[in-house]
Amino acid sequence: MTPLDLTKLPDFLKTQRWFAGKAWPIKSVGVADHVTMELGTCAFTLAIIEVIYELGNPERYQIMARQTPEGLVSALEDDDCVRALFNLAREGKVVSSGSGRVVGEWIASTDSGVALPDPLSVRRLNVEQSNTSLVLGERVIVKVIRKLEAGVNPEYEVGRFLATKTNFRATPQLVGALNLEGPAGATLALAHRFVPDAVDGWKYTLERLRQEKALSERFLGEMRELGARLGELHKAFASAGPDDLAFSPEPLLQEDLQRWSASIVGELGVTLADAGRLHADLEHKREGLIAYAKRLAQVAPSGQKVRIHGDLHLGQVLRSENQWLFFDFEGEPSRSFTARREKYSALRDVAGMIRSFDYAEATVSLEGGQPRGRVGPTRDAFLEGYRQATRGAAFLPDSDEAFDVMLRAFELEKLLYEVRYELANRPDWVRIPVEALLRMEDAQ
Repeated sequence: MTPLDLTKLPDFLKTQRWFAGKAWPIKSVGVADHVTMELGTCAFTLAIIEVIYELGNPERYQIMARQTPEGLVSALEDDDCVRALFNLAREGKVVSSGSGRVVGEWIASTDSGVALPDPLSVRRLNVEQSNTSLVLGERVIVKVIRKLEAGVNPEYEVGRFLATKTNFRATPQLVGALNLEGPAGATLALAHRFVPDAVDGWKYTLERLRQEKALSERFLGEMRELGARLGELHKAFASAGPDDLAFSPEPLLQEDLQRWSASIVGELGVTLADAGRLHADLEHKREGLIAYAKRLAQVAPSGQKVRIHGDLHLGQVLRSENQWLFFDFEGEPSRSFTARREKYSALRDVAGMIRSFDYAEATVSLEGGQPRGRVGPTRDAFLEGYRQATRGAAFLPDSDEAFDVMLRAFELEKLLYEVRYELANRPDWVRIPVEALLRMEDAQ
C-alpha cells in the first residue's frame, strides 16, 4: 500500500467538512500514531494527526485515507472499507499501531444482539459537521470521531455503563466501539442501534406548539413522560456501586454548593458586562440576580452528586414509536473530557430541559405563531413526571425548598450561558434569554 504523502495533509484537511481549522493558517501536520489497515478487499491508513497552527492551540484529528495518483482520498467513501472497519468492532479484533493498538469491542449484553442483514448496506448521513456518521443495514449507526481529545470519551463511557450495568433502555443502545490504546489513546468510533423514523425532540415540540393554541392533555402527558424518563436515567446513573468510581454517587457537600454559587456569581458579572450595553434594563436586576445565585450557597446540603447527561435540551432527545429516547452523552463540547465527566447535581439536567421549553415557545412566537404563556404548564408537567419517578431518591435534595432553590440557580446558570452564546453567535436571539432573566427575579 502506498504510504500517505504527509505534505498533502493540509490540503486534504481543508476539503473535509469535519475539519474545524479551515480558517487558520496551518504551520505543520505531524503523525502521533498510525495503523496500516489491510482488511480484505480494503487497505488504507488510519492516522492520528496533530495539526499545529500559526496561532492558537494544536488539535488532534483522526483520518482514514489512502494515497492515489490523484491525491489523498477518504477511505470512508468506499463501502467495503466501512464494512471492514465495522467488522473490527463486531468481531472484537485487535490491530497493532505504530505506538499502541486499535481494539474492537462488541458489547454482548443479553439484549444487544442486532440482527444485521447480509450484504450490509451503507448509507452516509450529512447532518453532522464535526464527525462522520454512517448507517449500516438500517440497524446500526456508526459515528467516526474526527476531533480527538485525551482521556476517556464520556459518550463511550456512559453508553457502555448504561448498556452493561443498568436496565435503562430509553436510549439508542451502544453496541460497539473502536478504541486506540497507547500514548495517543482515544475513542475512534462508536456504534449505536439506529432508530428509524425518529424525530428529534426540538422539532417535535416546535410542531406541537405550532399546532396547539392551548396545550392538549396529550402533549402535557408527553411532557410528564419526558420528565419521568429523565428521572429514570438519573436513577440508573445513581445505581452504580461503590467500586465503580466513575459512576458511584458522592455526597453533596456545602463546599460544592459554595463553589457552584461563586461560579454563577462570577458568570453573572461577565455576562451582564457584555449584555448590559445592549439591554440596559438588565443592570437594574443585577443585585436581585446575585442574591438568587447566593441562595444556592446557603442551602443545607443534602442529596448526592451523580453522573448526568451534561448538555440536556430538547435536541438531545428523540421521539420514536411514542417513546422518548435520550442520546448524545458527549457533554458540553466546549468543556474538556475531564470536566464533562464530573459528577454534579441531577437538577442541572432538569434545568437544561426547562430552558429548552422556553426556547421552543419563543421560537414559535418569533415566527408569528401563538402567544406566549405555555412554558409554565409544560414546565409543571415535566417536573411532575420527574418528581414522581424520583420520589425518595437519595441523589435529590431532601426538601422541596432546597429542590426549588437549586433548580432556580441552575436555570440562572444556563440562562447566563445562553446570553453569552447568543451574543457571540446569534445576536437577534439574545432577547430570548434576556427576557427570561428579566422575568426571573420577579419569580422569587
